[in-house]
Amino acid sequence: MHFVAVIIYSAAWVCTVYLFNRMVAGHRLKMDVGKILLYVSTMAALGLLGEVIFDSAYRFVFGRPLWLYRIAPIHHGYTSLYSFFLWGTVGFYLYLLHDTLKEKGITSRFVLAGVFCLEAILLEAAVNVSYHLLFGGYIFYYLPSDLWHFTSVQTLPLYLLAGLITILTFEYAKHHQKYGTIGSAALAAMLVLVK
Repeated sequence: MHFVAVIIYSAAWVCTVYLFNRMVAGHRLKMDVGKILLYVSTMAALGLLGEVIFDSAYRFVFGRPLWLYRIAPIHHGYTSLYSFFLWGTVGFYLYLLHDTLKEKGITSRFVLAGVFCLEAILLEAAVNVSYHLLFGGYIFYYLPSDLWHFTSVQTLPLYLLAGLITILTFEYAKHHQKYGTIGSAALAAMLVLVK
């Protein structure tokens, strides 16, 4: 796939994430650049690292990976150079979503982890299906066919655990925003550069 097309596709998803969250909130969303950078860099690092750890563990237990990346794969296909953007967009989504949920009185870690879990599977399916419709391929390909290789219900326990880890990480990182942003960005860059 051509690099320019990937950039346009990616920018369209960032806009979609913003518009969806604005619709859910029912009003214009505040933008705190420092917090956005924290969420984007932290999710990029957690996503990249989590993909490698979770899919390695899955492969150890079941003898095969759960998914393989098709676009710019790294680390045995468990993640991708493109994952930095994918997980960064999830970070932007969570930045917008957390404020909206707090306004609605939803603050429980376990409820937020459950929301993360369900929305992660829906978001990755939407991203992969739209990519498939536009470009005829997969960004990542799930080996189980339960959801047509776009995602899998087998990810739900992994995403629930990932959601809880993410919530706890953000709770800590918010108190150390500058160092959290720099540290997360450095970790994500290291994961991408050390293939």
